[in-house]
Amino acid sequence: MTANRITLDLGDIRITGIEASGRPGMPLLVCLPGGGYNASYFDVAGYSLVDAARREGFPVVSLDRPGYGGSTALKGEISFRRNAQVLQGAIVELWHRHLSNAPGIVLVGHSIGGAIALHLAAGYRTWPLLGVSVTGIHDESQRSNEALKSEPPTSSVEFNREHLLRFMYGPEDTYDPSVLDIAKRAESPVPIAELVEVAGQWCTDFAGIAARIEVPVHYGLAEHEGFWHSSDASVAAFGSAFTAAPSVAARRILGGGHNIDHHYVGAAFHKEQLDFAKGLVSPAQQ
Repeated sequence: MTANRITLDLGDIRITGIEASGRPGMPLLVCLPGGGYNASYFDVAGYSLVDAARREGFPVVSLDRPGYGGSTALKGEISFRRNAQVLQGAIVELWHRHLSNAPGIVLVGHSIGGAIALHLAAGYRTWPLLGVSVTGIHDESQRSNEALKSEPPTSSVEFNREHLLRFMYGPEDTYDPSVLDIAKRAESPVPIAELVEVAGQWCTDFAGIAARIEVPVHYGLAEHEGFWHSSDASVAAFGSAFTAAPSVAARRILGGGHNIDHHYVGAAFHKEQLDFAKGLVSPAQQ
């Protein structure tokens, strides 16, 4: 791991994460992990987007979302909308740190973190958003959330190894089994409310959120998804919802499972994400 731990104090809320510096002129990458993972999801040894970004000169931050790592848990409403509101404040602080060197911000989100990145991209911002790259999120769920609705929304659940193998990784020939042990430090309990929303209200809200996004969008969905209907048609339909975006690159990632970053094809996809981010600024700025 090459990143440093950071803490952002936002009044009565604290957001933690990891940060690696880059060179002037490169966009600041702000990464949001999905349900069940803290900021280290993007910095697993041998599978690190943070390392790949650093080597390319990007300043990069991966944040612990509210309730994960050292970040303050949400009180009252636990939702993607509230996540975005809190993280908006954290990104303001990050932008103040980097504005003298970076031309703007690129959001990178995985799974529930991708949904929250899209909420941020669709909302009011006081920082320059250049583009957004999301994976592992869709609006056609394979899973029902009915059984979870009876659980207290403030309670959390930890994914066991069987859940990880079934939902996060998929076919054995798509990843090195040792990654599950290496990524153990990135695991965190996921609030029940997040699992209820991602298979429910999110799927209803998505089209309206996507239609308000006015920056370039980069999107990937794994072939072997444990949560979403994955087909060329479903990926194209998801991409077509970004009606106000100046460009949309959406594709199905063959040979990958939900945690695409931790699969054999993860490194190539990281390069694709970084190439997307580079393309959002002129060569003269880099």
